Amino acid sequence: MKYYYKLLILALAVSIHSCQDDDTEFGDIITPSNLTINADLQGQSVADPNGDGTGIVVFSASSDNTLNYTYDFGDGRTGTTFNGVIEHRFVELGVISYNVTVTATGTGGAATTQTIVIDVLSTFDDAEAKQFLTGGTSKTWYWSVAENGHWGVGPSSPDQIPGQAPEAYYTPAFFPVPAFGRYCNDLTECFYEDEMVFTMDGNNVSYELKNFGATYFHNTYLSEFGGPSADNPNNADECLPFTAPAPGVITFVPTTDTVVPADQSRKTTMLLPNDNFISWYVGATEYEILEITENRMVLRCVQANDPALAWYHTLTTDVPVNPNPTCS
Repeated sequence: MKYYYKLLILALAVSIHSCQDDDTEFGDIITPSNLTINADLQGQSVADPNGDGTGIVVFSASSDNTLNYTYDFGDGRTGTTFNGVIEHRFVELGVISYNVTVTATGTGGAATTQTIVIDVLSTFDDAEAKQFLTGGTSKTWYWSVAENGHWGVGPSSPDQIPGQAPEAYYTPAFFPVPAFGRYCNDLTECFYEDEMVFTMDGNNVSYELKNFGATYFHNTYLSEFGGPSADNPNNADECLPFTAPAPGVITFVPTTDTVVPADQSRKTTMLLPNDNFISWYVGATEYEILEITENRMVLRCVQANDPALAWYHTLTTDVPVNPNPTCS
């Protein structure tokens, strides 16, 4: 009995010593101090005190005893940086006041917060694209299933395809899905049912994905959403039960970080709200508009967990019709 008692005492001593070592390694908890924030508006001058209309602002924060900085830009978006410097584009039209809050975080999560107010001018708008998307009221878009290549994947930059034709990196060069290419497959049966609704409210456009309870996922995301299913032993892309994100207002920005030539893109990008996406889930919420008319558009996005891959979506306002009803 004494033997076991000694073992217990020894175990407790080791545990306490280990905790003391951990505390020693962690160090003192020190709250950041002397937090200062500077905002440099692009094109700001005496004549243009609110910037040049691009809406671009470079923020720089500094403080003592800080590990990282988190920004809440006051427009529904946030950002994080280790050195305190971050660039952000404000896109609401006109001169808008934003409450920008910076949180400096130190050891043990100790934090100091400060807010500044800035007035920023943004002049970017794509009224024509908004009109095409909504018809001035509301429009429902679908996969253009009758087109070859209505959906597909290609490289996101020319560096990935040396020696290939230049157009390969802004087209679904790796795999363009043929017309009706996702019909008659139990794993993909939800795909063409989706409806993508764009609604105009003043100058704002809201987006709603109607997925009727299921979404088609890229296979690298299946485990995050309860897959693969028992009917999918090969871990292929498949439809899984999923509640669509809440609708919200789209942010339109000029496209600046793309390799697509100017004559192959509208150079307008949609930032979808609330982690929304265009039917096919590849972790993307930003979609470059390559083409758009009253009843057809082509979008490009980059897969979030594989930035080497770019995905292409061709949508239409025509309701899809299954050419082979016997397999539905």
